[in-house]
Amino acid sequence: MPTLYILCGIPASGKSTWSDKFIQKNPEVRYVSRDEIRLSIIKDNEDYFSHEDEVFHQFSSTIAQTLVDGFDCIADATHLNLPSRRKLTYAIDEYITEYQIVYVVFNIDIITCLERNRLRTGRACIPDKSLCSMFSHWNPPTIDEDKRAIKVRLVIE
Repeated sequence: MPTLYILCGIPASGKSTWSDKFIQKNPEVRYVSRDEIRLSIIKDNEDYFSHEDEVFHQFSSTIAQTLVDGFDCIADATHLNLPSRRKLTYAIDEYITEYQIVYVVFNIDIITCLERNRLRTGRACIPDKSLCSMFSHWNPPTIDEDKRAIKVRLVIE
């Protein structure tokens, strides 16, 4: 049964870096990034969230197809609360329901995230106020959120 690794954490908490390291050790695992999809769709003069429906559809359907094909998959997005995580799994469930979930939780302090974020350039750099707001609304997952969840893996680097 394929495994869906749902990354959960604010921007600059280390999700993409963790994914790179994980895939180096597990090259058969597929990686889908919501930000990469978004940046491939929006134009320079468009608002960051201007194509959000299209971005989410491509994100969720790509993950679903990966699981249907029998591959484990990393879903790289913030997934800051239960509704955002459920939105993803409900969309995937339209294609496949037989998969297991590992929540990978990035429990990084806000100061570290702000420092890392300031090293980013372009659209990847998020305003401090937005990052702090996301942190204040952060609600990590529990193993009981979904019957398919088999593990909550905590990352504190």
